[in-house]
Amino acid sequence: MARAKIPHRYKILFIAIGACALLLSGAFGTLVILLSGAYSTAATKQHFWITYRLLETGLKYSVAAAADDIVVPDLSHVASIEVGYACYRQHCISCHGAPGIPSASWGRGQLPGPSNLAQSGREWPAHHLFYVIKKGIRMSGMPAWEFAISEEGIWSTVLFVRFLPQQTRASYEQLAAEAQEVSCPRPVRAPPYSKELAQITLRQYSCDTCHIIDDLVGPYARIGPPLTNWSRRKMIAGVLPNTEENLIRWIRDPQGVSPATLMPDLEVTEAHAQIMARYLLETDE
Repeated sequence: MARAKIPHRYKILFIAIGACALLLSGAFGTLVILLSGAYSTAATKQHFWITYRLLETGLKYSVAAAADDIVVPDLSHVASIEVGYACYRQHCISCHGAPGIPSASWGRGQLPGPSNLAQSGREWPAHHLFYVIKKGIRMSGMPAWEFAISEEGIWSTVLFVRFLPQQTRASYEQLAAEAQEVSCPRPVRAPPYSKELAQITLRQYSCDTCHIIDDLVGPYARIGPPLTNWSRRKMIAGVLPNTEENLIRWIRDPQGVSPATLMPDLEVTEAHAQIMARYLLETDE
């Protein structure tokens, strides 16, 4: 007797059910491992080989896809080695080191360790370097610099990193002497306002590490008061009427407004303070 054939649509259904069951069992197993505490989060315990390779490969493909639309300008016109050195000196050397110069102890204690940028400058194209410097890499210790360095400064840093493979300690120290008066430019303008941009801005200034903020995913921070329902408040820090102008002033110079406050000066630019203030005043409306 001939065996009955399973219709094609049922085959697809069984495959889909099997795939879902496999995914669910994998997710459940991962959850059990995480909640059991068996997975080590210590920075002294290295990744499995396959884990590291998967993360590294995923990073390269992610950056390549995200940076695909970035057009590299003529760096001889928009960038400067001296400015790139100034940005590198201020923001990069503590983690990545320089030719013949070690990184700081906190840079050497990370996992994964910060990459050697001489190799990155040799192997990574300019638009990939620009994207990583601007946007950072989550859960790696690499911060996003777009809120601290201007577009010109980021391209200059790219130019400097591309120049790193040809440098020696002597040439680096010579550049340091020539560019000691040069500073890394901060952004003056911000992109047009959007809710997403405001949330990024608040995170980039680490506001969510001390405060609970509407619609921001982060720690349950209770160091400072929650920044929810802000538009309903009458006073700022008990000393200023709650207006947009005063809120911008408070964000930029909290200790100038209230010397006893624990709120630090985060060096927030005028443009970024405007974005934060607008978000806080509009979110709960």
